[in-house]
Amino acid sequence: MQLASINNLKKYYGDRLLLDIDKFEIIKGDRIGIVGENATGKITLIKILIGEVKADEGSYYLTDSYSYISQREEVCEIEGNGKLKGIFNVPTEYNDYLSGGEKVKMRIVKALEENKSLIIADEPTSNLDVESVKLLNKMFKKYKGTLLIISHDRNFLDDLCNKIIEIEGGKLTLYNGNYSEYINQKEKNRRVSEREYNKYIHEKARLEKVISEKEVLRDRIKKAPKGMGPSEAKTIKMGDQRGKKNIDNNIKSIKNRIDHLEAKEKPKERKEIIINIVPSMKLNSKYPIEIKAFKIYVEDKLLINDVNLKIKEGRKIALIGENGCGKTTLLKYIVNNNNDKVKISSTVKIGYFDQFQSILDDDKSILENIKKDSSYDETFIRINLSEFGFKDKSVYKKVEDLSGGERVKIGLCKVILSDNNILILDEPTNYLDIKSIEALENALRNTDKTIVLVSHDIRFISNICNYIIEIKDKGLHEFDGNYSSYLEHNNNEEFDSNKKKCEDELLVLKNKLTEVISRLSLEVNEEKKEQLDLEYKDLLNEIKKIK
Repeated sequence: MQLASINNLKKYYGDRLLLDIDKFEIIKGDRIGIVGENATGKITLIKILIGEVKADEGSYYLTDSYSYISQREEVCEIEGNGKLKGIFNVPTEYNDYLSGGEKVKMRIVKALEENKSLIIADEPTSNLDVESVKLLNKMFKKYKGTLLIISHDRNFLDDLCNKIIEIEGGKLTLYNGNYSEYINQKEKNRRVSEREYNKYIHEKARLEKVISEKEVLRDRIKKAPKGMGPSEAKTIKMGDQRGKKNIDNNIKSIKNRIDHLEAKEKPKERKEIIINIVPSMKLNSKYPIEIKAFKIYVEDKLLINDVNLKIKEGRKIALIGENGCGKTTLLKYIVNNNNDKVKISSTVKIGYFDQFQSILDDDKSILENIKKDSSYDETFIRINLSEFGFKDKSVYKKVEDLSGGERVKIGLCKVILSDNNILILDEPTNYLDIKSIEALENALRNTDKTIVLVSHDIRFISNICNYIIEIKDKGLHEFDGNYSSYLEHNNNEEFDSNKKKCEDELLVLKNKLTEVISRLSLEVNEEKKEQLDLEYKDLLNEIKKIK
């Protein structure tokens, strides 16, 4: 059953052809991930389908039975008290005090409870905490409908999708499989294209060389004067005129072969994004940031009780916890340093990336924003901006005219090029394309700077961080190791806890069983004996289940 289709669609922005799609369809049961660099037309494609944007050419269709999870922070009301509200722990009503993650969860719950044939989701994991991403993954797997998802979360795309569509240069390419399979298939296709192109170039060059050699041979044969026959010309050593004609025919034949070679386009060179985090002045303290006996409140609500934290130089820390637990609030206390409980070494210079990009001035250009806090010259700044795709005159664009992903890139560039020796990054991957995320990941992994990082992207923190701080039950829980080791540690603790619980339950059941056996041996009433016998069998079954 077809839920959506596109035929010969074109969409322009000014003179630029943004989308040029010959054919695309969504079939019932598809779980499609949309990938591509920022500003390639991913969200425009969705907006065309749902009717928010008009295409310039072509036809398209979308079923009426769909729900849309938008990036926009629009007011979202959920009717009733459905089971999903409890599972996702969403508030009863929408208000401005909700965290970004809580607002996203309300939109997700609304879409799931509508239970339409198709869910279209634009970056549904953005602003969610790690546990909520896992929960969303689980709920989407249980959902029996069709999915069309824009996402930069590689784990999420791997777990959920059976098809990936890539938008590049306005064209849409479909790959069967999840994200990892798409990457493998794309690389395989690239190698095949490269091999076929090299084979074509080699064969063309070989034939052209043969032509050159034959032309040299032909040119050595002098042209006979008019009226002189071939045998006469040969007699006076003017060469074999028939042979010369044969060579010309050969050259013509080879040129014809070249014309009939199947031309192969040179594969596009893969443009790698290289983010340079410049080494900074060393910190003169083993623990450059310390917080002692500190409570964190938002209005009258206690978020974190008794914060005692030492941030060790060189550590790359992932700060994790549920939405609304106080991660961003804790970071702001450190960055603002306006409390006597927070002690920061005099040599510390913090580079802070705010997930809301409040460090950017919307009225100023990209270049003006970066230069404001950077000691580097304009040439060096432009080189770094070009890695994020901002070249030539585009650096004069005003920040207010940028897309969400472009704003994130400028915010990151501003932090990276400012004078700092500790990086505090709050959801730096939100709205970035995957290529940029991988470049940032590589840069953070290889820098020697101290990092405190909040991110919902499990693969991102797994590849960077060597220390985990979890905010849970209004307390800080620290773990020295990477995210995989942290999960293993938690699973072992949970296993030990469950084991102890089972042992306690088993002991209670065995005591009950002993009591029933004792009563059975003394009971003479047949009816009561029958009841005790049933109780005995039930207890045995319970014991078997636990064992």
